[in-house]
Amino acid sequence: MQNREEAPIVIIGAGVAGLTLATFLHTAGIRCVVLERRDRAYVETRQRAGVVDAQNVRMFERWDLADRLLSGPVAQTIEYRVNGVGRVFEILGDEASEGRFCTQQMLVTNLLRVLIDEIGGDVRFGVSEITIRNEDAVRPQVGYRDAGGAHAIDCDYIAGCDADRGVSRASIPDGVLTTITHEFGYAWLAALVEAPVTGHPIMGISDHGFVAQLPRGPKRSRYYLQCALTDGPEDWPDERIWDEIRLRTGDSALENVEIHDKDFVPLRSVMRFPMQHNRLFLAGDAAHLVPPTGAKGMNLALFDVDMLAQALVSALCDGEVAALAGYSDTVLPRLWRYQEFSAWMTDTMHDAGNPALHGPFRQMTARARLDELFSSPVAGRLHSDFQRGVA
Repeated sequence: MQNREEAPIVIIGAGVAGLTLATFLHTAGIRCVVLERRDRAYVETRQRAGVVDAQNVRMFERWDLADRLLSGPVAQTIEYRVNGVGRVFEILGDEASEGRFCTQQMLVTNLLRVLIDEIGGDVRFGVSEITIRNEDAVRPQVGYRDAGGAHAIDCDYIAGCDADRGVSRASIPDGVLTTITHEFGYAWLAALVEAPVTGHPIMGISDHGFVAQLPRGPKRSRYYLQCALTDGPEDWPDERIWDEIRLRTGDSALENVEIHDKDFVPLRSVMRFPMQHNRLFLAGDAAHLVPPTGAKGMNLALFDVDMLAQALVSALCDGEVAALAGYSDTVLPRLWRYQEFSAWMTDTMHDAGNPALHGPFRQMTARARLDELFSSPVAGRLHSDFQRGVA
């Protein structure tokens, strides 16, 4: 026996995109159901990179949620280091909202608290066998199973926020989406360590390869090390990781501390469009991926769901469907702009390092581009605008 019910919107995926969209919709008085295959504890503790940028701080302020979701302040600086010599880049901006700060993990935890515990949102964890019916002239339906058996939700719209390998995009028929992919040809080893960032976040270039150190809470940070696409954990024992960090940062005084986990991330850009089919709408990683060098993955997902939430509110509350019909066309220009920024960052930070990668000409021209951030007010301001998400 299948349990049947109705809801205006079903959201698939309880990551930052799905939870933010659900919170916006509940704030607007629209009921939705969020389906997530993992349990709540996993979603709350899952490590994800990214910090909310200034553009999305203002977005949360517009939805009257910033005080409940974000914290602050934090220094807006990055240390760009070349062969151990660092220069601190200050991200320019005069908006008061930039005093707020929130990492992706903090944001997800706060969203779960506000959505479930404070406003009674409907998030269903631990579901499996999700199916999507999204055909012309037939009301959409999402099916799933849980401990209580089989369920089906008839709905008006479906939001696919279930990342790159989820069922939402996979349900779209072949030939509907155009996919454009760019592979950068190398990967990052990401190591979560029991040591905080003691100065500025580091983006490091060296003749031995790229290195970065970014904060992950008050006591931990994550190091990123350029590595080969074929590398795995067996190639990077803890001692080698620390030797390479010292070598690439130029800091021989760094001590080995506990490494909690290691991930290997191939650097790629992906765009899939249109980001909608019939009454299914894609957001975040379900539609696009950017290399982590520019730190824009989460912020682009937040932009998607802001636009999608506004369009859904117009459709369901006012009967105006133009914004919903134009959702993909609305968000794609910004996505392409930040794909370009992320590719610029990735090429600059890696070309400027080991000349064996693309040769000494690419190395020195990339270092010249990096110098411009400090010598040219125009380049510095543009870089700041991209970092703040207002370009």
